[in-house]
Amino acid sequence: MDFEQKSKVYIQTDDRGRILRCDGGYTTPADLTGWLEIDEGNRDRYNLCQSHYFDGGLYTTDGIPRYLWDGSAAVLRSEDELEADRAEISKLEPSTDLEARVAALEADAEQAALDRAALTLLLTGEEEV
Repeated sequence: MDFEQKSKVYIQTDDRGRILRCDGGYTTPADLTGWLEIDEGNRDRYNLCQSHYFDGGLYTTDGIPRYLWDGSAAVLRSEDELEADRAEISKLEPSTDLEARVAALEADAEQAALDRAALTLLLTGEEEV
């Protein structure tokens, strides 16, 4: 008797219905809270749904969600919808909080380089170039 277990495909969307995540098959989340089951079947399309379920991938090369959940099916978003997302992103201004975090990271990196040079001098007696 041949028995092939079906794998389920789950998605997560944002408040606008854009599909942000796809999982299932071999890597079904342990906690499915917030996930929506959209399909089930056999073979790689379902078992490896993260990379095989959505033609062309879940995101564009510049990180825009390509698919929308319309309440009953995953629909490929139009170029106009994708462009609207790109325009929205380009309007965002960097937060001062982010700028402060980057400055702190840069200071940490400079201090780490100084510490490494001092340690090299202590251990080898030679200055780091």
